[in-house]
Amino acid sequence: MFVMTYKMEEEKHEKNRRTARIIAAIAATLAGAVFASLATDTSSAWYEGLALSPLQPPPWAFAAVWTVLYVLIAVSFALVVSKRRVCGAAVIGYVVNLILNALWSPIFFLAYAPGPALVVMIALIINLVVLMRNVSAVSRPAFYMLVPYIVWLGIATVLNVSVIVLN
Repeated sequence: MFVMTYKMEEEKHEKNRRTARIIAAIAATLAGAVFASLATDTSSAWYEGLALSPLQPPPWAFAAVWTVLYVLIAVSFALVVSKRRVCGAAVIGYVVNLILNALWSPIFFLAYAPGPALVVMIALIINLVVLMRNVSAVSRPAFYMLVPYIVWLGIATVLNVSVIVLN
């Protein structure tokens, strides 16, 4: 009886720990998204004065794409931390990724610095490639949820470079 009760209590605690990790992963992703969106200003005189690539989507498209991407990142992160044994390298990768992603917007839009923003973008892509490698060993669905993100970062890099070249 005591063994059964102890095992049930241990399972309950493990479920609570997993739930807490999932909530933390979603909250961290949401915080990164909010920070980046608050620092994005496509209506500034500086941004409106830029020569942009003909491939540049309208500003509303960025909001739509990033909303989907952040949902995918959050679910991917939650899947990884919901495992009984959490991959620390993956968790660190997600956190670094969210920080780098959140830094790009204020550097580009508020500091008016597309060159340094490109450096952050390159670091972001390198981190994401390593993150995806670590995630693939833990959860294939979590890995596949990051594929649209790396594709979008490739597009964003081209657009960032075009701002540098055209201005």
